Amino acid sequence: MKNSILNIQARQKELIEIMKNGKEHTTKELSILLKTSETTIRRDLSSLAQMGKVIRSHGKAKISTTGLEIDKYDNQEIEQIKEALAKTAASFVKNGNTVFINSSSAALDAVKYLIDKQVTIITNNVKVAALDHNSESSVFLSGGEVRFPKEALIGQAAQAFFENIQADIAIIGCYGISANRGLTTPVIHEAKINEVIVKQTKGIVVCIADYRKIGKSANFKSCDLSYVDYLITDTFADLNSLKDIENCGVNIIQLQL
Repeated sequence: MKNSILNIQARQKELIEIMKNGKEHTTKELSILLKTSETTIRRDLSSLAQMGKVIRSHGKAKISTTGLEIDKYDNQEIEQIKEALAKTAASFVKNGNTVFINSSSAALDAVKYLIDKQVTIITNNVKVAALDHNSESSVFLSGGEVRFPKEALIGQAAQAFFENIQADIAIIGCYGISANRGLTTPVIHEAKINEVIVKQTKGIVVCIADYRKIGKSANFKSCDLSYVDYLITDTFADLNSLKDIENCGVNIIQLQL
């Protein structure tokens, strides 16, 4: 459904990210950025206001200072986990490898740990280009439509680009990973790119997913778990969900943090 719980949560998360600049945003402006109706935006802002994350006034909204401080505290812990997972994922990459990196922030974090290796990075993540890289490495962006605020390249052009390339290894993140649904995302265009990425990987596919993603699923499926060789997660992840994923043939690496 268009307004499923997962879609609503994803949309509200995007609203928070947009408003973290501290400026006031009109309902109309936010509806244009998120490509949805003003009625939907008003409903989301009302929910976020009740949670203390935003402040509303006369058709406008801005981030709540208190809510932002809480998010930053939570994010610090999450970022520490993500950095550790990313570093482990990067250790699978060898000199000379061609590496697929998808549009996730988890995969983006892994790129930072490839600076000591000579690699070819193929990605639809615009933010990869802004990172420091080994002088002997190459970075190729897929092209296509840029989806904000994530800065992911999507669409037919991006999909066709990946369909004509093979990689030695793929490092990908996801919205959710589960035994019954595989890897999923709330964005259909990203799901299509992720599907091509895993199918065009001739070596191993490494999925990075912290405890929040384990056992979760979104509307659009990227791939079955048969395409995933390794799942890198943390010890806070649900053990039953991990066991089910492992039974699907995925090698699980749980980091003690």
